[in-house]
Parts: sequence; C-alpha cells; structure tokens
Amino acid sequence: MTGQNQPSKPLSKINYTLTQLEYVVALNKYGHFAKAAEACHVTQPTLSMQVQKLEADLGTVIFDRSKKPLLLTDLGKKLIEQIQNILFEAKKLESLIEADQQEGSHGELILSVIPTVAPYLLPRLLPYLENHFPQIQLKITELQTHQIIEALNSDEIDVGILATPTKSPKMLETPLYYEPFSLLCRKDHEYASLKKIKSTALKLDDIWLLEEGHCLRSQVLDFCTPRKNRGLAKKYQFESGNLETLKNLVNLYRGYTLLPQLATDNLGSQSRLIPFEKPIPAREIGLIFRREHYKKDLIQALEKAVLACIPKDLQNILTKDLDVLPI
Repeated sequence: MTGQNQPSKPLSKINYTLTQLEYVVALNKYGHFAKAAEACHVTQPTLSMQVQKLEADLGTVIFDRSKKPLLLTDLGKKLIEQIQNILFEAKKLESLIEADQQEGSHGELILSVIPTVAPYLLPRLLPYLENHFPQIQLKITELQTHQIIEALNSDEIDVGILATPTKSPKMLETPLYYEPFSLLCRKDHEYASLKKIKSTALKLDDIWLLEEGHCLRSQVLDFCTPRKNRGLAKKYQFESGNLETLKNLVNLYRGYTLLPQLATDNLGSQSRLIPFEKPIPAREIGLIFRREHYKKDLIQALEKAVLACIPKDLQNILTKDLDVLPI
C-alpha cells in the first residue's frame, strides 16, 4: 500500500529537445558552427546557444572547441550514437502516425546508390516506381560505399543500393541480383580475337581502373592481382570516377577494363566485349538499411521495383556459374 509519507522518486535532471539533438548531430557532421547552422536553416548564434544550453543541462562538454574542425570529447563520442538513436526513434514515431493515416506505400524515401550502379539502374527503376508506386516521394543521392554506410548510421538516408555483403554492424542487407563482369577492349587488342577469356589470362599492364574509394576497383584488383605481370609499369596511369570514361578510353585509345553487365550498353564502334569462362566473375548488388527501420514498407516496395525492372537474364542467372567477388 502506498503511504503519503513514502519518498517520491527524484525527477531526472536531464532536459533536452529534439531540435538541440539535431544541432549536435549537424555540428558533429560539419565540424563548424556556421556550416552546421546553414544545414539546419538557423543562425549560427541560435545553434551555438542551443548546443551550449544542452551541454549545461547535461553537465558535460560534448565538443572540444579548441580543435578546428570541432571534435567530440571522449564523452561526446559515447553520447553521439545514443543521440542519433533518439532521433531515429523519434522519426519512427512520426512515421507510424503517418502510416496509420495513409493507405499503401506512401511517403518519402531517401535513397543512395553507388556510382557504378546509379547510371544504369536508375533509368530502369524510376519509370517503374512512377507507374506502380506513384505515392513514394524518392530523394536520390550518389555516394560511395563507405559514405552510404556513414549516412545510414547518422540517419541521413533511409536505404542504400550497393555491392554487398558489407557485413556492417546494425545493418540489414538484402541481395537483389548478381551482375556478371565482361572484358571490354579495342578490336586491335590482344584479347579481341578470343571468344571467351580465362581469368588467368589477365594482365595488369594496360587495365583501366576506377579511382580509390570505389568498391568495384577493389573487386577488380582482388580478381586480377594474383595473375602474372602484376608489377609492370604503365606509360600512362589514370584512374576515373565513372565507368563511361573508362569505356571511352578503351574505345578511342587502347587497353581494357572490366564492366558489370548493366554498364555494357552503348559501347563504342572500336570496342569489343568478351565474356569470361565459367565461373564468371560477378558482384552481388543489394539493399542495405538499418535494422528495425521505420520505413520498411517503402523499402520493400523499392526492392520489388528493382527486381521487376532489371533484365530477365539477370533475374534468372544461376549463381553456380558465378565467382561472386568479395568487396
């Protein structure tokens, strides 16, 4: 039985607003008060004052202001993940209310796609989404793999399409399709006379690669580096940020590169595409998103759309014929 003289529990001294937490996340991202304030659409004094108030209420310092760019304190590093989780759960609450008021797949989905997939998948995907899921408002950015994972962790995006598996903690990954590689060379290249090429025949002395940061570069190097002549010097060394540049170099100059299947359209007149012998090198393309995501219905609609819009031969490919490369 509860008595009137029983001591009451002390009230929590922690007092904060979601807006203050959003300011902390922005400040951590940009490392600069002015840039964070611009991203949050507030004045710098407003953002600075609210962060200071939060620190005072918590009784701790989150940012080391003696560093430029700003850095988290040791305790700040521990707090930032929990702050991001609080904001994530708050957005989940909003999404549940919106979903209850809407029928079907409805709402905004923020998607990031790696550069070696975006130019070839999106022109197929967007018309399908427009026709079958017109109530989805899609915002798309093009990011490299490590940037997608960082953006997912900070809840800046909802879902990514990239080469999987990344085995990232706290993430759920769903394979979508397997994409075989082919070799692209000029018609006067030593490989051009081959009907199919063995992986053991590849040399690195005239291969064109993507620049650092692209997972496709790592996959190609891992596939090729056990071969002979791996240390030969090249007269010209150039690394590109997109596959179209590499295709043009092969067509108009010389050398060779490896292309995923969706990138093999619109080849130059001087180019020849050569398939690999089995097992064919390939990559796995999949969805990645945070576990327990509050937009699962929209993500499932996106998955359905991708599977429906890719070519039939990719839908029906047999994995036993492939050598799926790790990333």
